Amino acid sequence: MRIERLEKFDKFIRLRKQWNELLFRSKQNTVFLTHQWFEAWWRSFGKEYEFSVLFARDDAGDLIGAGPLLASHDRLYFMANQEVSDYCDFIIDAEKIDQFYELLLDYFQEHSAYIRDVELINIPSASPTLISIPRIASERSFSCGISESEVAPILTLPSSYETYIDSLNRKNRHELRRKVRRLESLGQISIQTKREPQKMNAAIQDFIFLHRKSNASKQEFWQQEGMTDFFRILTHLFSLERWVEVNLLYFKDKLIAGLLNFVYADNLYLYNVAFDREFFSISPGFFLFNHSIRQAIEENKKVVNFLRGGEKYKYSFGAKDSKIFSLTLTKERCTSEDLCD
Repeated sequence: MRIERLEKFDKFIRLRKQWNELLFRSKQNTVFLTHQWFEAWWRSFGKEYEFSVLFARDDAGDLIGAGPLLASHDRLYFMANQEVSDYCDFIIDAEKIDQFYELLLDYFQEHSAYIRDVELINIPSASPTLISIPRIASERSFSCGISESEVAPILTLPSSYETYIDSLNRKNRHELRRKVRRLESLGQISIQTKREPQKMNAAIQDFIFLHRKSNASKQEFWQQEGMTDFFRILTHLFSLERWVEVNLLYFKDKLIAGLLNFVYADNLYLYNVAFDREFFSISPGFFLFNHSIRQAIEENKKVVNFLRGGEKYKYSFGAKDSKIFSLTLTKERCTSEDLCD
C-alpha cells in the first residue's frame, strides 16, 4: 500500500461515490471537503494550477485517505483559497489515521527533490492532522510549523428554541428580541427559503446581486475571475444533495436581505449574508440569522457554525470560539521542540 497521485480531473470526477463514502467515515467530515466542493472549485479556479490529488487504497482497493492538493512549482497546497474555503484538511478513514499520514510523509520524503514546501491552511483545531503530521514529520527529518490563523465561532444547539433564548445572557437576549420585533413591526415581512435544484439558479443570482451592492469590497470579491462561476456550480451541485439553502427576506415585494447556508449532516453553516444598505438600521441580516437558528433547532441540527472570522455579532448569538490553524512542512529538520514534539 502506498500513496498514489491522481493528475487527471476527469478521473477524479469518477471518484465521487468513493470520495464521499470515505469522508462520511472520517473525522474530517465537513461540507468543505465533499467531492462536489472540489469539483466546483477546480472548474472555477483550477486553470492556474496543476491538478494533484494524493490518495491511498488498502489491499482491497478501498480508499483509506485522500489529499485534495494543488501543485505549483515545487510547492503543494490544499485545493482551496482563503476567500471561499473555510475548512481544509486531509480526508482519512477514522481507523487508518496514522497509517495514512505515515504513507503521506514517506511520499513527501521520496519526492523531496520536487516538493520543497507543503503549505496547508484552515485546518480546524480538532483535526488529527495537527497532531499526527508534526510527530511523524520529526521522525522523517522534515521541519514543521503550526500557527493559529483564525477563529470560527460555533453555537451548540439545545433541543428547543425557547431553551436557546434562555441560554443567552440578558443583554444579548434583550437585543435579539428587540431587533426581531423592530423588523416584524414593519409588517408585510416574508422569508422565502430556496433549496430545490430548479429554484437554486435564480436564488443565487438574487443573492449575488444583493451582495454586490453591499459595498466596494463585495464588488471586488465578485470581480475575481471564477468567483461567480464557483457559486453557481457549487450551489447547483449542493442543491442536488439538499446541502444548500438561500434564505431571501422581503419587505412587501422588495428583496432586502439574503443568507446563504450550507446544511450538512448535523451542522448548519452560516456561510454568507447580504443586505440592502437602505435597510441597514433595522438589521435584516440579524433577523435572518435568528430565523436560521430557529429553523436548525426545529430540524434537530446539533451545531450552527458561523465559520471564519471573529465578528462581534456572532458572539451575540451565543457562539463560542473554535480555532483554525495553518501548517507548513519543509525539508529542513525541525529545530523547535514546541512545534514538532
